[in-house]
Amino acid sequence: MTAIVSRRTAIGLLATSALLPAGIARAATGRLYLNAYGSRGGFGVAGFDAAGQIRYSLTLPGRGHGFARSRDVAVAFSRRPGDYAVVFAVRDGIELHRIAATGDRSFCGHGAFTPDGRLLFATEAVGSTGEGVLGIYDAAQAYRRIGEYPTHGLDPHEIRLMPDGRTLVVANGGILMLAGMPRLKLNIPDMNPSLVYLDSATGRLIRQVRPDHELRQLSIRHIAIDRHGRVAIAMQYEGPETDQVPLVAWHGGPEERTGLRFLPIPPEQRAGLRQYCGSAAMDDGGRLLAVTSPRGNRMVLWDMDQQHYLAAAGMSDVCGVAAQADSAGFLVSNGLGRIASWQHGLKVAALQSSTGWKWDNHMLAVTA
Repeated sequence: MTAIVSRRTAIGLLATSALLPAGIARAATGRLYLNAYGSRGGFGVAGFDAAGQIRYSLTLPGRGHGFARSRDVAVAFSRRPGDYAVVFAVRDGIELHRIAATGDRSFCGHGAFTPDGRLLFATEAVGSTGEGVLGIYDAAQAYRRIGEYPTHGLDPHEIRLMPDGRTLVVANGGILMLAGMPRLKLNIPDMNPSLVYLDSATGRLIRQVRPDHELRQLSIRHIAIDRHGRVAIAMQYEGPETDQVPLVAWHGGPEERTGLRFLPIPPEQRAGLRQYCGSAAMDDGGRLLAVTSPRGNRMVLWDMDQQHYLAAAGMSDVCGVAAQADSAGFLVSNGLGRIASWQHGLKVAALQSSTGWKWDNHMLAVTA
């Protein structure tokens, strides 16, 4: 791992030792972290503590991606186009329900619960048209699908519940993909990405925000919400790698009538992201935004209060990122099986690595 340090801040990264084998489970308390993984034996999701020690693992029927969490349960979603979601106990990783994709719908990797945990919203795509929908699942009925809302765009990906507890914000990637040609991008010259706010109770479209036309190939994919209720947006550019386009933006929320505002970044760091942001997370205080790039082998940090760039650090194939408790730091994971602590100007404790597991794109911090 190679550190890329700004003039303002020193960033440390360490990854050593070995993970426990898959299948070992222990009782866990306090903060846990969830991350899907792949291995020669198949796919799964693991829960580990802040030191990177595995507390449990759960086998998944296929490659996992992102998560939704409510109280004592979490949901692991399959990678798009996905055909399953698994509901499991946060504390011990015991599978509780398995949700199958319905009819002409496939899961797009992410979901969100209502505050009471009763309803689960999952980003989904209609296989025959590519249109985005939110599948609605009732936890009280063993996660039966009870309806759907349109996302008013193609290729919905990450979804978050806003601080008001009612508004959903959805990242529509804007790429047309059909069931008969999975993961083949059919509309790159005419993409139409958008950030959409929806009323979770009715599905009503509150606001839709798009990049300017000349930036229409910026696929809006991942989002995080800061302590002021602003939405940070991490994007992937589908145009030429030589184009100098912004990749990270923010929006003021459902009442904000202006468009996307782009966060500053030094040219060498923007180029180093290789036009691809893989995940985004806020620190525990909701002030610092971390964005990772597995293609660029680096992560970048911004101060959202000031909307300015702070620092960057290098780590091969890094993507998963989540806040560390009571600090201005993050845990990060990569496709080489490493978990590391990335702290803003603080000492870094050595964490874990494994040659057997490859961590997938997203990490979620939960309280068990």
